Amino acid sequence: MTALTIDFGATYRLAANIIRTNGHNKGDYYRIPETGVGIEPTPAECPVCAVGAISIALTGVPKPDRWDVPLVEAAVRRFLRHLVPGYKRAMAIWDLGVLWNDVPERTADQVIAAFEDAARAEETAGVKAA
Repeated sequence: MTALTIDFGATYRLAANIIRTNGHNKGDYYRIPETGVGIEPTPAECPVCAVGAISIALTGVPKPDRWDVPLVEAAVRRFLRHLVPGYKRAMAIWDLGVLWNDVPERTADQVIAAFEDAARAEETAGVKAA
């Protein structure tokens, strides 16, 4: 069996671009906007939260099928360690959403900047993890 690996730097760069392109959402993985023209965007084209952006970057969809999706959980946990050095709680997906992404003052620009900072840190360290 081949172990899956994550290029965390590339994942965070892609997540930043997803927020930049789709927009930032709070309170849920994604929000389907009303277009008024009868054509709704797919969930992967909608405004997303930070977890949703990471999930699209890794799986193509903004909401993991299960809470324990290993690749998404690993990337979220590692991203939280960039935001909160020493982060060790068990609920990384929940924490990133509720304790960071969804706070009223959080902006799309802050989310994008955090993803880009994390990507630079990963690229500088040359880290890829299983």
